[in-house]
Amino acid sequence: MTMPVSVQSFTPTVATGQTKPEPLGEKSEPSEIGKRFEQMLWTEMLTYAGLDKAFAQGGGQAAETFSRYVVESIAADLSKAHPMGLGEAVDRSIAAHQQPQQDDAI
Repeated sequence: MTMPVSVQSFTPTVATGQTKPEPLGEKSEPSEIGKRFEQMLWTEMLTYAGLDKAFAQGGGQAAETFSRYVVESIAADLSKAHPMGLGEAVDRSIAAHQQPQQDDAI
C-alpha cells in the first residue's frame, strides 16, 4: 500500500540570508513565484477564451504549436502591465505556511 504524500514535504522554505515577505498591510513587489503564478493564470484565461485557437486558425499543426508560445508571451506582458495582486497573495500564503516551521526551528 502506498503512503500518502505530505504537503509539508513540498512546502518551499526560505534559505538563510533571504528576506521574508512584508506583512499584510505593506505593499511589496511579488516574488518570482508570485509573478509566475499570475502569468500562468493569465495564460489559462487567454487559452480558455480561445486566443490560442484564434491564432492557429487555418495555419495547420505548426500554427497550433507556436500559438501557445504567443499566448504565453501575451500573458507575460499582461501580468507585468496589469497585475491582479494574486502574486502578493501567493507570497503571503507561502510566508504563512513557513512561519510555523521557522518558529519550531528556534
